[in-house]
Amino acid sequence: MPAIITTKDEDLLDALIDPRQQIDYQQDARAFVRIDTSLRVYWHTLFDTCPSLLELSGPEGLSIFHPFMSWAADHHLRMDWTLYLQLYAWLTRSEFRHRLNDRHAQQLVAAAAARWATSDRGSSAGVAITRQGRADLLVGWKCRRIDQGREIEVIALDTPLPPPDGLFGYFFIPDFELAHFPGWQHPDLPGMHP
Repeated sequence: MPAIITTKDEDLLDALIDPRQQIDYQQDARAFVRIDTSLRVYWHTLFDTCPSLLELSGPEGLSIFHPFMSWAADHHLRMDWTLYLQLYAWLTRSEFRHRLNDRHAQQLVAAAAARWATSDRGSSAGVAITRQGRADLLVGWKCRRIDQGREIEVIALDTPLPPPDGLFGYFFIPDFELAHFPGWQHPDLPGMHP
C-alpha cells in the first residue's frame, strides 16, 4: 500500500497568504484547497468591504489581489486592521496609482477604522486616522452599549492638527470624547517611511 502524505495546516502557514505558493500543490490536494480558502477570506475582506477597488482592477480583482498579497507575504505584514492602509500604500506605488482617487482612499481608511473597532480588545474607545493632505479625521468607535454597533464618522476639526510624518497617522481615543491629541502614531508601511 502506498504511503499517504498528509500536510498539516502548520506546514502551510507561509503559504496561507501568498498566492504564488498555491501552484506548488495539485488543485485536488487538501493543501491547495486550504490555501485557496484562506486566500478567499482575504479577498472578501478587501473587496467586499471596499468594492470601489473593483473599478480599478476589474470584476475579479485579481490584478490587485495577487500582487498585493505576494508583496504582503514578502514583507511579512501583519494582517490586522492596518491591512487596508497597507493596501492603499501599495496601490500608490502600483500600476493603479494614477487611477486612485479620494473615494478609494476614504473607503480604505474607513475600512481600517471599522476593522479596528470590531477587533481591538484594548481599553481605547476609538481610533482616529488621517492621511497626508487631509485636515479631517476618520474615527472608528467601538460599541458604546450592547444594543449598538460600531460607528464610523468623519470629524472636521476647527483647528487642524499637525500633519502626520508618513502617509497615515493615527491615535487611540481613551473614551467616547475626542478631547485630547496625544500625537501621531504611524502604521508600519514598508517602503513608505518619510
